[in-house]
Amino acid sequence: MKKLIIFDLDGTLLDTLIDLQKAVNFALSHFNYPLRSLEQVRKDIGNGVAKLVERSIPQGILNENYQKCLDIFKKSYRENYDNFTHAYDGMVSTVQELLNEGYLVTVATNKIIDVAKILLDHHYPNLFGYIQGDTDGVHKKPHPDMINNILHHYKLDKEDVLYIGDTNVDEETALNAGVDYVLVTYGYRTIEEIKNSCQCTNLLNTPKDIIKYLKTI
Repeated sequence: MKKLIIFDLDGTLLDTLIDLQKAVNFALSHFNYPLRSLEQVRKDIGNGVAKLVERSIPQGILNENYQKCLDIFKKSYRENYDNFTHAYDGMVSTVQELLNEGYLVTVATNKIIDVAKILLDHHYPNLFGYIQGDTDGVHKKPHPDMINNILHHYKLDKEDVLYIGDTNVDEETALNAGVDYVLVTYGYRTIEEIKNSCQCTNLLNTPKDIIKYLKTI
């Protein structure tokens, strides 16, 4: 039986897409660069905000305005990160059920740590005991640092963990950390995209499927 459930945040616990897109386009508009559609931003999410901006700005990191654009994005997002963001239907009650059944529930996210904590406190008040986000000295996913930090915090073994995410970055993170994982299909990747980019066969379509899956392992 698993003891610890580690959740990805964007696309797994929270739908943050619209707020991210608006911050991206606010930054791009300062330089009169082409704006990004929701679909484009959806596909670009997964490796943190620096990579999101790199994928959004013409010429990427080679663009002379890249750092300025990133700074504008960060400022805009910090001021507008919870205008349209919401928990996925059924996920809050699923996390509560996991707690009621004795599981430890945590978060590993490439989102900036202070923003992640505020969002989770708003949408999942008092549910997550430990949150590992983007902070100095910790490599972003898919590096295993975040998973390893959580394991160290709880003094648990890799066999005790189930990691839950929604993209190939999450799969790579779990594989690099050597922990079991599943991917959800309601987040930022379609079923087809997951099948084309991931080797995972444990795909869950709704938050409630998490509870059902845990009962099978």
